[in-house]
Amino acid sequence: MKKFATLAALALLILGSTIAGETEQTQKEPRYGCSEELEVCLDWMAEHYANRGWAGMQLDTNDYVFTVTEVHRGSPAAKAKVRPGDVLVAVNGIEFAEENREKLIGMQGEMKPGAKFTYTLKRDGKRHNVECVLVEMPFEVVALQVGMHLFTDHVDLDK
Repeated sequence: MKKFATLAALALLILGSTIAGETEQTQKEPRYGCSEELEVCLDWMAEHYANRGWAGMQLDTNDYVFTVTEVHRGSPAAKAKVRPGDVLVAVNGIEFAEENREKLIGMQGEMKPGAKFTYTLKRDGKRHNVECVLVEMPFEVVALQVGMHLFTDHVDLDK
């Protein structure tokens, strides 16, 4: 958890010069897509990512089509031989589809480090099942996720 507090402090320092000239009223208003104040948002993200399991895949999403674009070296997905270009079609037997939306959302709470998930993927027109034991999200991945959110949803880079 100390890593996440350090990340939050660093993010606040980086954003300090951008936010310093704003009034207190402006800081409380929703900014660029995120409805939370910066500190509330950082606290939530630190808690969320600290308890979130990670398979090690980057995905391109289009509705309920999840195409693997990158597999992180040494990750559970890499160990399961997931490859860029694979399309995830189900997790633990639940197909990615609108009619399964509530089940899939409910499953997110189970995505903790140590949890085992079976992904069904399509490769070369055939379905394959692969098992991944989720691990703690690496600090670098958390930093990237938090940083991207801050710069896309809390900072006006066009100033």
